[in-house]
Order: sequence, then C-alpha cells, then structure tokens
Amino acid sequence: MDAAAAATAAGDDEQDQARLDAIADGLQTRDAMRLYNWLSHRCFSDCVVSFYRRALGKREEECVRSCVRKYLLLSTATAARFPHLADSSSSSADD
Repeated sequence: MDAAAAATAAGDDEQDQARLDAIADGLQTRDAMRLYNWLSHRCFSDCVVSFYRRALGKREEECVRSCVRKYLLLSTATAARFPHLADSSSSSADD
C-alpha cells in the first residue's frame, strides 16, 4: 500500500469514527429525553393529587423531591455498577 492509499484509508476511518460519534451522541440525547419524560410523568402521577391550585402543596412538593432523589440515587448506583459488570464479563470471556 502506498502513502496516498494509507492516507485515504486513515481519512475514511476518521470520517467513520466521526459518524459513529454523532450517532452515539444522538442516541444518548434521545435516551436522556425519554428518561426525563418518564421520570417527570412517574413522579407527577405518584405525587400530584390536587388540581385546585397553581402551585404544588407542601406534601406534593416533598413527594416529588423524594421521588426524584430516589431515582437519581438508583441511577447513580446503577451507573457505578456497570464498569464492574463489564470488567467481570470481559475477564470471564478471556478465560
């Protein structure tokens, strides 16, 4: 392979990587929006019981905060666990 062909192949690889990065960014954004919408719906449905006021009542507000806090703690714990699971599966695949 001559130098020109190698440079072209390297450029193609960079373009492919840029496309894959753009796709991954789009998927992450889509998933984040779905998650936000789901959490909003879930906490609203669980906590808001009165539609007579414009503002949330004290109990409703506390419920929403607690709901979001629980979800964020679960999400953080889950995200922290994924690298350990990946390490375990890759080390068992090497065996």
